This record gives sequence, structure tokens and C-alpha cells, in this order.
Amino acid sequence: MANSRMTPRTFLAKQIRRLRESMTDPETGREMTTAGLAKLVFRSESLVKAWEGGRRTPHPDDLKRLDEIYGTKDLLSEIGKDLVREERGPEYMDKWREIEAQAALLRSYHPLLIPGLLQTPDYARAVMLSSGRRTDDVEKQIEKRMERQEILAPENDNMFVAIIDEGALYRPIGGPETMRVQLLKLLSMAEQPNVRINIVPTSVGEYAGLAGNFHIAAMDGRGYAYVDDAFSGDVLAHPNDVATMEQVWEALRDKALTVDESAEVIRKAVERWK
Repeated sequence: MANSRMTPRTFLAKQIRRLRESMTDPETGREMTTAGLAKLVFRSESLVKAWEGGRRTPHPDDLKRLDEIYGTKDLLSEIGKDLVREERGPEYMDKWREIEAQAALLRSYHPLLIPGLLQTPDYARAVMLSSGRRTDDVEKQIEKRMERQEILAPENDNMFVAIIDEGALYRPIGGPETMRVQLLKLLSMAEQPNVRINIVPTSVGEYAGLAGNFHIAAMDGRGYAYVDDAFSGDVLAHPNDVATMEQVWEALRDKALTVDESAEVIRKAVERWK
């Protein structure tokens, strides 16, 4: 990642992993594995991996158990209480960030811009500075946005699907060089096994979704959706609301190009910005 600054969540994740790797498994006499730790905390190995990847935050009881196993007294419990909970934003945004970080499947649609999880720092800066919203510390907000992108690392075992309107590829956000680098990043991200990018071509005309961007997440067997406007956002958890957004998503997917076709459209757009 371009930004190596850790969030409180990733700091806690790093400590959990560091302590595990420094511990010997009493059954094998070797370095403690995630499977071995999972047995000790009575949790699944996939959940332990999610803790160490920063995608899930251990519950207080889990942190207490980890402190007992590692002999760290209340260190991890205090980190979980005092640091992770300091990552505050607007209530609706804070709730969605938690869902986003833990989602096994995350889908994002935007008719005007490149989705935040795929933005470069320069592109994000241009968007924020022209948003019309008051932002006290733009650079800090950019850092947070880049940190959020860590959830897309292939080792996190999640899937991200983005549908983007072709018009976003030609809107000169930040100028030609910013756009060129941004589109190259799209191509690079699309090569990851857990990232899919589909483009809705401008030839489609009107279609479902033009009313605004939205996101859908699947976590622990439940579905959530996030919609926002210029002033606020709303996390939807009621099954009927999520089902409505799922229907819009399916209508969008019907209009979008395949992954390979989309990559070709992006490559042609890159040539435009050289």
C-alpha cells in the first residue's frame, strides 16, 4: 500500500499475530499456527485469520481469552477498548465501515465516480476538495480512505465487485495525469482474484442505478446496504430494503459488460489520458 500508517484496528491485528508467532504450540512444539490458536480460543480458524487481517475485531470475551493464552494480562483487552473504539466518524458511516471491514462479499456501484475502495490518493483528494462539504483535514481523510483499501488484499479471503458507469472513466477528476494513474490502478486491481470490475457502457442510455451510488455487503449470513447523498448516509438492514437494492444490482449487472470487456474499455480510456 502507498500508505503504511496503521489504524487502531490494524495495530490490534498486528499484535495478535505477532504474539501468536512468538508462541510455541504445546501439542507440536512448533510455532503456534492460526489453527492451533483457534482451538485454544474455541473459535474457527477463519475467524482467527480475520482477526489477524484486521477484518474482524475480537469480542471482549475473545480478547480476554487471548490475554490469558499469551500471558499479556489485560493488554489486548485495553487495546480493543481504548484504541479500536476511538475510530469514530458519523454514526451511519462508522456502522458501515464496521460492516465493510467484515464483509465476505462487498458490491459497490457508482454512476459518476470511481468507488472509494479503488481510488488513488490524488483522485480521492480531487473528489474531496470539490465535494462542497466541509472537511477539516483532507489529508487525514485520504489516509483513512487508503487504509480502508487494505480489506481488498487477496489474503483477506473476501470478494469485491464494482460496477462503474463508463462516463466516470472520462470525467477529468484531478486532471489527465491523475486520471491516467487512476485507471491504471483499476486495471491493476482487476487482476486480483478477489476483485471484479464491470463497466456499464454509455451506449446503454438510461438504466437502473442512475439515481445514485450504493453498496451492498454480505456478512455472517446477513445482507446490508448503504446509500448516501450530499448530506448524509443510511445503512439499510431490513430484509425488504436490502432485497430492493439487490434487485437494482441485478438490473445493473444485466447492463454491464463482462470483466474482460470492461478491462478493454478501461485500457482504451487510459489512452485518452496520455
